[in-house]
Amino acid sequence: MKDYCGYVNVFQGCGEIDLPQPQGVAAAWRFIKGRCGNNTPAAALPFGRITAGCYSGGYSSGYGRLMYNTHEEIKKLWPQDMFRGISHLQNDGTGDIDTFYNYAVVSPFTGDLAGAAAPRVFDGERAEPGWYACRDSLSGALCEVTVTRRAALHRITFPEGGGRVSVDFSNDGLYDDGGHLRSPAGEAHLRLISDREAEVSARLHQLTIFFCIRVEGVSGALKLWADGIQREERELALDPGHTFGVVFDTSETVNVTLGLSPKNADIARRDALTNALGFDEARRQARAEWNKALSRVDAQFDDLRDYEIFYSNLYHSLVKPCDFSGESFLYDEEDFTLEFATIWDQYKTALPLIYTLYPDMARKIVMTMLNVAEATKKMPHTLMMCGDYESISTAQARMLAEHSIVDAWLRGVDFDVKRAIRLMLADAFDFGRFAEYAAHWEAAKHKAFLIDITDACAACALMAREAGDGAAAARFESVAALWVNAFDEKTGLLRDGERFYEGTKWNYSFRLMHDMPARMALAGGKEAFAALADRFFGFVHPEDETACCFEGFNNETDMESPYVYHFAERHDRLCEVVSGALAYMFVAGRGGVPGNNDSGGLCSCYLWNALGLFPVSGQDLMIVASPRVSGARLSLANGRSFIISRQGKGIYVKEARFNGKKLDVLSLSVREMMAGGELLLTMTESVKEAQLA
Repeated sequence: MKDYCGYVNVFQGCGEIDLPQPQGVAAAWRFIKGRCGNNTPAAALPFGRITAGCYSGGYSSGYGRLMYNTHEEIKKLWPQDMFRGISHLQNDGTGDIDTFYNYAVVSPFTGDLAGAAAPRVFDGERAEPGWYACRDSLSGALCEVTVTRRAALHRITFPEGGGRVSVDFSNDGLYDDGGHLRSPAGEAHLRLISDREAEVSARLHQLTIFFCIRVEGVSGALKLWADGIQREERELALDPGHTFGVVFDTSETVNVTLGLSPKNADIARRDALTNALGFDEARRQARAEWNKALSRVDAQFDDLRDYEIFYSNLYHSLVKPCDFSGESFLYDEEDFTLEFATIWDQYKTALPLIYTLYPDMARKIVMTMLNVAEATKKMPHTLMMCGDYESISTAQARMLAEHSIVDAWLRGVDFDVKRAIRLMLADAFDFGRFAEYAAHWEAAKHKAFLIDITDACAACALMAREAGDGAAAARFESVAALWVNAFDEKTGLLRDGERFYEGTKWNYSFRLMHDMPARMALAGGKEAFAALADRFFGFVHPEDETACCFEGFNNETDMESPYVYHFAERHDRLCEVVSGALAYMFVAGRGGVPGNNDSGGLCSCYLWNALGLFPVSGQDLMIVASPRVSGARLSLANGRSFIISRQGKGIYVKEARFNGKKLDVLSLSVREMMAGGELLLTMTESVKEAQLA
């Protein structure tokens, strides 16, 4: 198999944005989010349970040198990257997500226990998919970590004479900002199983997490510690508010295996104590798993630099969500996936990518959504490893899980459709998703929520009608028709609202609605709608920041909006926006992602645009764009292959053929894509030769 991992820079998007000066229409786009990617270079597997990497306390993954930031200003926590140990469970690309993890910090040190996790510089940092390493400047220890499906494996190599290692099981979050980014641990129980093994349960972010470690290469027995003081007891029960962990002395090399579970101690114990893989074997296995996952898209480029950009973005599109099957803390069913942080960020691009290419994870994600809806009486919007797992869901959106489940159904993911329809009906009509808009839509404060709900109901109606449930379909359709109530015919835009999450009414006015002909008619027709879009993207009057506020390649709010030009028969404009994004918004290196990647949201947006085929969530529609690839083979989840071929130069599509037949309209259905075949795109440099619809 080709070594796709050789193309991957796991540090992609791990630092401040460092992009070329945008030219053309791209120069008008607005960056409303912090100018950082917030990815983590931690060791991980594709959709793996555990991420493990350097911990500094930095925002937001726990890695790096940044303080909390959500807007253009970048605030520094440290003048350079710092090291406090290797932590477990790190967010990838998120912003202010409320739950920041970074549990079980493994810190090499010499001297007093009190200084074990003090911040210090490090050097020799290296990483590849599934493996991370750096050298601690104080102790001189080389810290390596890799992961299996069940555990994290550490190898710590000290200079001659050895050293000490502390594992802080009370750490919960980032640097201490007074309480928002960091939480005190709740009650805890620590027990030494033997001189080489320990287990800990700790209440972290309102959920009990179970840990177990096994160490090899120690020069003395494991010891417990609490509040910075080594203890002689073999068992400790602590009230909330303490710090605690284990500590041990070691010879030159020590190996630590760590298991954890949000379900029970037996799982954590099994994962730590029964792991049979050595460190180097686990590292090789991790790389092999990544090569297998990355090989689902075999892409070719004219420019060799594009291989790193493409496969690094594919890598960071597959770190989250995480497969925690068998470990649900909400229900008893087997399938359980975590790290929907949040579906608002993932449903347009990241989840359709998984549904298209990765069948096992696709099924588990949908089953998790259905199981959560059954257990909690509402579809999930956020699902993280914490007691208040939906803590930020009320502000962002409504019924996005419904969009995503329909996307999975269109791609052939196997689940009980009748059960899904029943739970969708309950979510929409029994548990308040629609009720707040049903009677007083004009007074509704969040107009964007109404288009979320109506488009979700249109998607649900499509699935219900094909499943033979006409009554459910009619009920959904009656709500879907109300989307017009959100718009003002005088302006062609959304009506004013009290709040539009991370945007304005302009950002939300260019969503891909389920009835785009009627949407354009409401704005005065195709030409008038295209003229509004020209103002929004900055083709005209870029100085008007009220209207010209496209932010889609810095944020997920309007990332699909360029594709409104497809419906307005201005595909040339679509090609110009997408080619500008691919040229100026995504590059190689730490600063190469234009904003918070948000659990794969932005990176997978890049991938679809680079492939030249974009998914419309909740609809049976893939829109042709302006590809960066010269060719690509997608190994689809159903075992078929979909091939994209580009010929000719230029950014405009002159002609598209699918399986030899010319496409009169530059789009495919999802089902046509999933049936496999070849999409041949002939490009041109001349806008006069471009196909416009």
